[in-house]
Amino acid sequence: MLFQSFSKKFLNASSVASFMGPVVLGSAVIGFAANSAQAVSPGFAGVYDPANWTQLIISNGSVDTTNAPVSVTLIGADNNSPNPGQTVFTIAAPYAGQVSFDWTYSTLDTDASTDPFGYILNSTFYQLTNDALVDQSGSSFFNVVVGDTFGFSQRSTDSDFGAAETIIANFDAPTGGPTPGPASVPAPLPLFGVGASFLWSRRLRKRVASAS
Repeated sequence: MLFQSFSKKFLNASSVASFMGPVVLGSAVIGFAANSAQAVSPGFAGVYDPANWTQLIISNGSVDTTNAPVSVTLIGADNNSPNPGQTVFTIAAPYAGQVSFDWTYSTLDTDASTDPFGYILNSTFYQLTNDALVDQSGSSFFNVVVGDTFGFSQRSTDSDFGAAETIIANFDAPTGGPTPGPASVPAPLPLFGVGASFLWSRRLRKRVASAS
């Protein structure tokens, strides 16, 4: 009678361990997925507030931040001179991750060939506009690491025949650590718990088998 009661207790414990194993594992996977997501800044806000960016104006262009955090507009040079000009808007990346944005370009010139727009990554200019078009738009993304200097540049090769301007919207950039999720513990801890639960369940099964 005593032996049957003892065995029954162990069988119940084994059943609980078998049931809880998948539950704990599922919780760990959910927690890990939630903690591994990259947090991003929606628009020109927080660490990406326009006040934290650097403006470089060569010739008579400008940066319009009145619509931030929704958008920022770069206006190119047009001072009726043959000299090149630039309107540059940059920031040092405070976190690593992906930068993405939409852009809408227009120019008073005959095409975009002398007024290109693009993004800057560590002093390298990556042109996004098509030289043969006038009004145009698109979406782009690139990756940064901490300390990278990145941003946008509206250029002009002649500062004449009409200014170009580009609106940058739907700007997203990394803001550091994982996105807050339902898990309240770091990701490695739930995984450790899964391993411990599995070993405990396995030992219980062995004890029950030997007892029976």
